[in-house]
Amino acid sequence: MKVLVLNVGSTSVKYHLYEMDTETRLAEGRVERVCTPDSVHVHEGGAEPVVAHDARAALDLVLSHLRRVGGPLAEEALGAVGHRVVHGGEQLLSPVRIDARVEGIIEDCAVYAPLHNPGNLAGIRAARAVFGDVPQIAVFDTAFHAQMPAPAFTYAVPHALYLERGVRRYGFHGPSHQFMAMSAAEYLRTDLGRLKLVTCHLGGGASVAAIEGGVSVDTSMGMTPLEGLVMGTRAGDLDPSIPLFLARSGLSIDGVEELLNRQSGLAGLSGIGADFRDVERAAEAGEPRARLALDVFVHRLRKYVGAYAAVLGGLDALVFTGGIGEHSALVRRRVCEGLLFLGIDLDDAANEGCRAAERGGLVEVSSRRATTPVLVVKTDEERMIAREVVRALLGPSAAVRGVRARPIPVGVSVRHVHLSRADCDALFGPGHTLTHRRDVTQPGQYVTRETVDLVGPKGVLPRVGIIAPLRPETQVELARTDAFTLGVDPPLRQSGQLEGTPGLTLRGPHGEVALPRGVILAQRHVHMSPDEARGLGLADRDVIAVKVEGAREMTMGDVVVRVHPGFRLDLHVDTDEANAAGLTSDSVVTFEGPTAPDAGHAPR
Repeated sequence: MKVLVLNVGSTSVKYHLYEMDTETRLAEGRVERVCTPDSVHVHEGGAEPVVAHDARAALDLVLSHLRRVGGPLAEEALGAVGHRVVHGGEQLLSPVRIDARVEGIIEDCAVYAPLHNPGNLAGIRAARAVFGDVPQIAVFDTAFHAQMPAPAFTYAVPHALYLERGVRRYGFHGPSHQFMAMSAAEYLRTDLGRLKLVTCHLGGGASVAAIEGGVSVDTSMGMTPLEGLVMGTRAGDLDPSIPLFLARSGLSIDGVEELLNRQSGLAGLSGIGADFRDVERAAEAGEPRARLALDVFVHRLRKYVGAYAAVLGGLDALVFTGGIGEHSALVRRRVCEGLLFLGIDLDDAANEGCRAAERGGLVEVSSRRATTPVLVVKTDEERMIAREVVRALLGPSAAVRGVRARPIPVGVSVRHVHLSRADCDALFGPGHTLTHRRDVTQPGQYVTRETVDLVGPKGVLPRVGIIAPLRPETQVELARTDAFTLGVDPPLRQSGQLEGTPGLTLRGPHGEVALPRGVILAQRHVHMSPDEARGLGLADRDVIAVKVEGAREMTMGDVVVRVHPGFRLDLHVDTDEANAAGLTSDSVVTFEGPTAPDAGHAPR
């Protein structure tokens, strides 16, 4: 199923297209400066000026791009559209198929998220017009925080305001906080239900959450995304009398809202702008207002970390993500300074060299003396939204659960032969060129029209396929049942490791070859490109485990990773293994992680 994930704001449309059978990201891009003469569509081919006077025009452009000749939707239909919606209030607490009732609730919740919900709703209505009958699913930022206890979500104002107007804390960035929590549990190799976590989503918008047993029990954003941390242009926490003071001083209500939402935060403090990188560079250069902005940002964040550790009654891990959380070693260092009483201590080299995106999406930056891990996570909210869409349409077990888990396509490897030039000549005649029959999964390799007979001490396997191109030495790959038929006892080996292997006879139309060695049972292995390996935090010759789901559920360990620029993601198992697990070449398995991961911290 192909799922398009949309995040539509007031002036932008961001999109990610996934093939959910393998969770392959097929396309991503954004249309910026919508509703202005300067609209631009940024995609994998570059950036091009476009005319996008509203969200529908922008989505028309996106659909045309995806359906172009050679595009990911050129020949296949879109299965579903997932919408990121900021506020679902108290009625929309889980992903839901969009209809008129759902649209009405999202519109009603715009009073709590006036900067976000109207744009989200405009995107939904535009998408329903553009994509016709394609199912549309809304996934809500507020949903993950829906189980907050009353003492955490209740404001100390007349209770009628909650009962009659919904005035309460809702919280935001739910998919990101959920992703961080699940990532921490997988890394620490324990059940999420045992953990006490503080998760920090730090970007242009920023929030912290206290998570106990997988449930958000408190979070820094409130009824709207304005409360809490210092953000790019938002003030975060402040004395509630300040807006009253500004209003009495002559500033309109709209003016107060504009000031607190769009003119405050890092931009207002520094006078430089909302981009944290610019503020950090200016602070390092000694600019006083930039230094103050950075100090206030760090102070506020550290205060929340300490407060939430108290709320939780302890801490099993501190987790950072977002543009700032993932990329600013300075912020992580300064926030964690002085938190040794919580068991937090950073390894300076690990913190400075942290590259979560190149390490499977998660890096620990704690020192050896730390008892509380500090983790840096590359969040993947869009993939999580796409999974929620699949579950909403097909059921709770229809998508992968683990955040680090990735579907891997299966290629069932039937018995076959790789020939050398000399043996090809002996079997088919001098200078014979093998003829192409069909491609296999790995680029540049193909099954030939020619076949050979395998002759062993006890039997013959006729018409065995050949995979080209030619190799320096002939190799025969069998399943164990094939070996029984032939009467040979090959070892389990990686391709090319032929020392000490048995031989047999190859018989072709021009002659025979008596192999002195070269017969193996191929160790199960997975091919991948360097980019795919980096995304999973793997390197060539690593060993991983994969999970087979279904009627014959099992975990396969000892899967060797093979990395090469010419490889495509694909697991190779022989016919015996495939039959035992109920796999075919149309199946997928799930990457479960390295079989011998680095030792992490066990939760207290």
